[in-house]
Amino acid sequence: MTHRFLVSVGCGTALIAIVLLATPSMSGQAPLATYSAPRTPDGQPDLQGYWTNAGYAPLERPDNVTKEFYTPEEAAEFERQFVDREAEQTEPGTIPDVHYDHTQFGLDRSVAGYSSNLRTSLIVDPLNGKLPPLTAEGQKRAAERAEAAKRRGGPYDAAQNLPLEIW
Repeated sequence: MTHRFLVSVGCGTALIAIVLLATPSMSGQAPLATYSAPRTPDGQPDLQGYWTNAGYAPLERPDNVTKEFYTPEEAAEFERQFVDREAEQTEPGTIPDVHYDHTQFGLDRSVAGYSSNLRTSLIVDPLNGKLPPLTAEGQKRAAERAEAAKRRGGPYDAAQNLPLEIW
């Protein structure tokens, strides 16, 4: 029995050595500085692939956080607090009680797989992790959009008024 084990280990070691010797060397590869991101036929960056928002890192950094990354323990605590808020039940018959219960169908992030992230915000520039304030032109455009939306009526008064997140 011992003899067969040693022969198996010896053959496995020889196989690993052959594979390692047959693998092309990394030294002949071009440096990463020459890499260019893939492009679509019209020259735009190719962003095809699998994108997900299944994670707990917020878009903007919370006001009470000043660092770019949590420690693993802090990230676990942040995620636990988020899961608790998502699972929190409301008082029946109240306006906050009217909601879609993701936990009922196993769709909440604590049940499904999600991307764990030590970042304190998804925004990395500017360094404060916050969206920059609107310029004067941006404020003007936002006011115009708000006024146009007000004239059209409520978000469910016409198909054209439906918010994008519905689709």
